[in-house]
Amino acid sequence: GSAADLNSMKSRDRSWVPSVTIGVTALAILTVLNPWLIIESTTPSGGDMGAHVLGPAFLRDVLIPEGRLMGWSNSWFAGFPAFYFYFPLPSIVIVLLDVVLPYGVAFKVVSVLGLVGMAPAAFFLARSLGFSRSIASVAAAAMAPFVFMESYSIYGGNVASTLAGEFAYSWSFALGLVYLGLLMKSIKEDPKYVPWAAAALAATVLSHVLTTMVLVVASLTVLTWKNSFRIATRIWFWGFLISAFWTVPLVARINLTSDMAWTPLSRWEEVFPVELWLLLPIAVVGSIWAVRRTARILPIMTATLVPVIYYPMPLVLNSYFPGVFPERWKLWNGRLLPYWYFGVTFLAAIGVGALVMVLSRRLPHKISGWWPRGVALLVGIAAVGLLSVVAAPDWIPLAVAALFLVGISISLRWLEPVTARAVLTATAAAAFLVGGIGGVTFVDGWAKWNYEGYEAKAPWPEYEALMETVDTLPPGRIQWEANNDLNKYGTPMALMLFPYWSEGHPSMEGLFFESSLTTPFHFLNAGEMSFRPSNPIPGLRYQTFSFDRGLSHLDLYGVRYYVSFTPEATQEARNHPELTEVAESPPFTVFELPPSELVVPVAYQPAVFRPELAEDGIEPPPSFHDFALDWYDDVTLLDRPVVEDGPEDWPSVSIAAGVPELRLGTGGEVSDIEVDDHRIAFKTTAVGVPHVVKVSYFPNWKASGADGPFRVTPSVMLVVPTSEEVVLEFKNTWAERLGILGSIVGFGAFLALRRKRATDGEEAPHGSRDPL
Repeated sequence: GSAADLNSMKSRDRSWVPSVTIGVTALAILTVLNPWLIIESTTPSGGDMGAHVLGPAFLRDVLIPEGRLMGWSNSWFAGFPAFYFYFPLPSIVIVLLDVVLPYGVAFKVVSVLGLVGMAPAAFFLARSLGFSRSIASVAAAAMAPFVFMESYSIYGGNVASTLAGEFAYSWSFALGLVYLGLLMKSIKEDPKYVPWAAAALAATVLSHVLTTMVLVVASLTVLTWKNSFRIATRIWFWGFLISAFWTVPLVARINLTSDMAWTPLSRWEEVFPVELWLLLPIAVVGSIWAVRRTARILPIMTATLVPVIYYPMPLVLNSYFPGVFPERWKLWNGRLLPYWYFGVTFLAAIGVGALVMVLSRRLPHKISGWWPRGVALLVGIAAVGLLSVVAAPDWIPLAVAALFLVGISISLRWLEPVTARAVLTATAAAAFLVGGIGGVTFVDGWAKWNYEGYEAKAPWPEYEALMETVDTLPPGRIQWEANNDLNKYGTPMALMLFPYWSEGHPSMEGLFFESSLTTPFHFLNAGEMSFRPSNPIPGLRYQTFSFDRGLSHLDLYGVRYYVSFTPEATQEARNHPELTEVAESPPFTVFELPPSELVVPVAYQPAVFRPELAEDGIEPPPSFHDFALDWYDDVTLLDRPVVEDGPEDWPSVSIAAGVPELRLGTGGEVSDIEVDDHRIAFKTTAVGVPHVVKVSYFPNWKASGADGPFRVTPSVMLVVPTSEEVVLEFKNTWAERLGILGSIVGFGAFLALRRKRATDGEEAPHGSRDPL
């Protein structure tokens, strides 16, 4: 009878400890994020998130109706490839939710799902490693101190980074934990998990590429396991095949991204922030314990250590091998650090969970239900008090409601005894949870700022009036004055949403910086047209507040309007003879630039960039992009275009100072110019004369009625008409077609593999099951 009672008690423990721990942890994370604001139908603001709202809306309104998931948008940077280099899965889910929810609510819900999913993902991973429910429950609760880390705010994975705009990273991070768990279960337990592991890998890839890179390296360690090669490679092959519609074009076009030249981190405080000081020694003990018990921990250890190994590499290699490696590496070392932070927290939780297992064997099996539940109630009350101290008062109702629900779930068996393991597990989980919440100082305020939306900001009437004013103007691209004080409207990037609020008014500045070749040239323009610009890309030759240079550069991009914000810029614009004030919406003023068509015949013969022809003693430019920056810096060259590649009979040039001055005949007349997202058309009387099309270059543009397009300085396109009517269309190339075919095959394989069972002859290899 006593054995039966004990088994019954253990069964009840297993049912409530994990579910309550996961539920309370997820609820605590959600509570910090101000859920009552998430369900308000407002437009999210704050950091990059305040500009991200354009992406899913463009997917919904333009791409999907045209049968696309990736395409071209003229909304930012004189055009950029939409969702080629940024991650489509979260945006697709936003569009799907938008069918039943207001757009702002759908966006905000998706933005928090990755964070809320951390606890169940960590629990699943720990169970897949072979650890008990007690250890897995502690690991789930340990996600609270991880996501509430406030020592970093952009690398990814935590609340601060997510609110700064990295919600796709948190999606991929949580999905990646599920993928690792399914990978191990497929190899060590049952191949029936293979299709789900492949699907989880595909979802991880489609949510963020940097997390995928870490997980790929970590996954390779499973090849050291016996009989793992066939199953592991099968998962990888099919997983990447499912995502091929995005990954193949990404790999094929990656050389066309702009480098933001992030400076590598060098302070060891980044690797050992204060939040890890207490956890690190426990994590060392936990990792030793885990390594001694299962080989499954190896991928987690690898994912944890890879960021620390990579962290000093840019500095060390540049120090010992100067000139061999780039000064700034495109893979910024800070973006990998979240896996180090997670690994320390996760392994510390395993160490604490192991201690729970040891102690529970030395305590009585049965413990009266009164005192542990009384302690739980006191801890809950203390948590409410803590929330009231560290957060705004409007947290209290939700916190009390959460405590009530948890209390009800536990008190259903209030008087019945529980096991010591359940009590110790709940205590350890509560320690991690309360420790994580106790570290919250500002992210709850950030969440409020983001999720109350643009509409709740005090100067919203000013912002709304500007958008309505611009909407009344004829269509045209807008260059606006960059200034951090714009943050009062919701984010310094608030004016990026001109094309979101007003049709026909693209913003020259946008969010997806790496996506467009125009990005560095735009920031040079922004510096010239702003009183206090941010100048975010290191190494560029900025000329701050120089309107003459700025207007010359803006003409190359066919910009029609300039919007000033500061009194200094407004006065400078009013005094400039080439700018005409057309509207005022205080504190903003709108000016029109001299007429500039989006398609123009060139006045001078284009030259072809051939760096191998550099004269003796002159180092050739390393790339056409660097050449274009030199060319752009010399405003006397702006009417003499240089193409990256062109006809053999065109003159050649290797350095900007050597661009020939060969004037062509009369330019002719261009008419009926149409510039849409996936189609550009015009008529010209200057057949045979090169024409500049002031849209960012990308190889998917295909011309009919003209040769080209060629990539021409600074970052746009050039065509040579062979007829009076010219049409350029954004079309799929071999990369898109191959990727789509791969995804069709991969998804079909997923459906087929899902139906497979171990009985078809693919059972787990004998002796490969982990005894844990």
